[in-house]
Amino acid sequence: MNENSFYLIKSDYIDLIKSLGGRYSDNKQRPIYCCIKDQYNENLYWAIPTSDISHRSKEQTDKFSKYTQLPKNDIRSAYYHIGYTNKPALYKISNCFPITDKYIDRAYTSKGKPLCLKNKHQIETIHKKLLQILSYEGRFPNKLEQHITDIKNYLINEMQSQLSQNILPSQIQTSQNFGEFTLGR
Repeated sequence: MNENSFYLIKSDYIDLIKSLGGRYSDNKQRPIYCCIKDQYNENLYWAIPTSDISHRSKEQTDKFSKYTQLPKNDIRSAYYHIGYTNKPALYKISNCFPITDKYIDRAYTSKGKPLCLKNKHQIETIHKKLLQILSYEGRFPNKLEQHITDIKNYLINEMQSQLSQNILPSQIQTSQNFGEFTLGR
């Protein structure tokens, strides 16, 4: 995966979220935005579900706009971002989740090319909002509907298990910060 690029996830990942008590209800296989790589694990990325905003009702778009206009110290101000890639898009930041390459089906393409967000202002805004959500999750584990903490712990255990099967125990290096949500970027 590459940061600031869009991907489609495997249905196995949605099943995983549900099996861990989380909620993820995307039946249309919408793209996810691969926002940033985890600071402590190079194989873990933080992704944000996206969708086309043009088919949303006025009531829904008013709600998204209202939330994005809230003061920055209100966590709800980080729930959404309305931006533009190849069309108007809604970034559901409060529904973010950790993910690994294993659960990526393929790159999301537009006009035959992998879609990548290039607008630096949008990237910066989305990153800041994601960090707010992850900080909130660090203080209140699994409070958000998709159970971010449980997913992250599962993925870390899955990667460690894979490593222990393929590498001698003396070759495995760990970090005391491996499980933190701090992403100092």
